[in-house]
Amino acid sequence: MATDLAAVAKRLPPELHVRASADADIERVVEFQNRWATPSQWMSPAAARTMQTAGLEPLRLVLLVEDGGGAIQAVGSTSNGGLFASPDGSWRVGLRTAPEWRRRGVARALLEQLADHARTNKATRLVAAVRGDEPEGARFAEAMGYRAFHERIDSYIDVPSFDASAFDEPDATAERVGVRLASYAELIGERAADVEAFQRELLLVIWAMARDVPSPTPMPEQPPPFEQAKRMFFEGPGLDPASTIVALRDGHPVGMTATMVKENGTAYTNFTGVSRAERGKGIALTMKLRALRALRSRDVKLFGTTNDEQNGAMRGINRRLGYVPDPPTTMYEKRFS
Repeated sequence: MATDLAAVAKRLPPELHVRASADADIERVVEFQNRWATPSQWMSPAAARTMQTAGLEPLRLVLLVEDGGGAIQAVGSTSNGGLFASPDGSWRVGLRTAPEWRRRGVARALLEQLADHARTNKATRLVAAVRGDEPEGARFAEAMGYRAFHERIDSYIDVPSFDASAFDEPDATAERVGVRLASYAELIGERAADVEAFQRELLLVIWAMARDVPSPTPMPEQPPPFEQAKRMFFEGPGLDPASTIVALRDGHPVGMTATMVKENGTAYTNFTGVSRAERGKGIALTMKLRALRALRSRDVKLFGTTNDEQNGAMRGINRRLGYVPDPPTTMYEKRFS
């Protein structure tokens, strides 16, 4: 079924019109979303373009609502994740409406069209995230038949004031359990003759670790094809080589904390994981300490992360480091019969 924009348009206030987003809109959409973004959610337009064009999500639908002057007043999107499509058929959906146009039917009209698109493409459920500081979003989700089922927690540490003297030196701690810590930048230099072989090995290790992390939607069993994964994980703005830290045993990766550094003075942990056989040895803490050390030498103010509520081990590490949590983000779902 084609997207029925005429049906959406009939339900909007007469001052607004709707259309499908095009490639040229990426920067404008990001700038609109950034008006309400948390420090971790904020994204530079250039980084957003790089990540979206590398993501390969052919079924993704983004709808824009604009006023008579062409300014964006609402954005809705849905996707199965493309290369990261969940095996249970879950799709993600997101909405943002400018405050002056809320409670006028805009979000409802967008959401129902997005749901139709997802259902037509064999989605089994829609999953949406509502921040804890936006209670009106929770009320809207519940009114639309969504139910809360999962929580995720964003938290931050103030990098300039972090006191590393409260912890043992991370490299020495890692050495005591037979592990070496190195930045991704160091390793790429050392492995210059076989970078691809190292990246392929690292990708498989990351994927196995990531599948163990509690998540609102299950991950695919296998990672994306290497060429696409390389662009997404190793070559884009989602990985800062100097503050992304890898733990190695006998030269093979057994842990990683992947860091993104943004132009707004915030760094963000995209992923931290340790192989099953290496857990309980303090390796995750040492990697985070090494990342913090790298970030302190740069103009980074905040270091953010997101943890699922059930991930008690990682949340405990972050509490020990001094991360301060935001109100939880609640995940809502609506299943299709």
